[in-house]
Amino acid sequence: MTKKKCIIRIIIFIILIIIVISTTSCINVHGYSDDYQGDYPELYSIAINSVLGARGYLNDGRGPRSSEITIMEEDSFGRKIFLYFEMKMISTYSLHISQTINDQYAYFYPDFNFISGPTDEFSEEAIEALKRKNDWDMEIDLSKCVKAEIVRRKGSGPLGSSQILPLYRKALGEDAHGNPLIVYFITDDYGRSMYLGYGLFSIGRHIVMMFNPDGSYDENKSYFVLPDLFNYQKELKQFKELNNWNQSLI
Repeated sequence: MTKKKCIIRIIIFIILIIIVISTTSCINVHGYSDDYQGDYPELYSIAINSVLGARGYLNDGRGPRSSEITIMEEDSFGRKIFLYFEMKMISTYSLHISQTINDQYAYFYPDFNFISGPTDEFSEEAIEALKRKNDWDMEIDLSKCVKAEIVRRKGSGPLGSSQILPLYRKALGEDAHGNPLIVYFITDDYGRSMYLGYGLFSIGRHIVMMFNPDGSYDENKSYFVLPDLFNYQKELKQFKELNNWNQSLI
């Protein structure tokens, strides 16, 4: 990487930190006021159910507005590669592959349906690997898919701050914010929910937390520290499996 590119990435990172601080108030678990106004709600729905920290809107200091979605390519079976951007620290730019849609749901492969980075530049090798993992130009196989309801607003998390904060503070200890920065992620078919917690920016720690439907959790396996802001798909998949994500509660 050139010195110029390093400087640009540092500047972008600093700007993102300032925006997160200025636009995230206390604990953000109740959804957001701004609907997605763009042309691709089905792709928007995939993105907000895939990347950690997705708030469902873009805020560059001028107030909330629609996330940016750009379709890059389409295969012969209707899959699309699209770029998603909402100016955030984690997965700042993410490149996704959708499988198919109907009137109500968007279908995609779990865990490895996207790659992300600090800029919108992705190598040809990374894009080709993403295509292979998502069966690009092959028959659609719904049995390998998960689905997301097509929406224009990120949904509210099922839990309140009193249920989330004890685990947030336990996991981060002295790195926890006095004014907690927590963003709702997703809920499975059985009511388990996941949240992303931001640690102090000087430390740079981020945690992913999982709760049972009643807000309880297993202290031994209910959170993990994000290893990287852009490459965490493998760890997230392992975390889900460890906590029986999308499996019956009985």
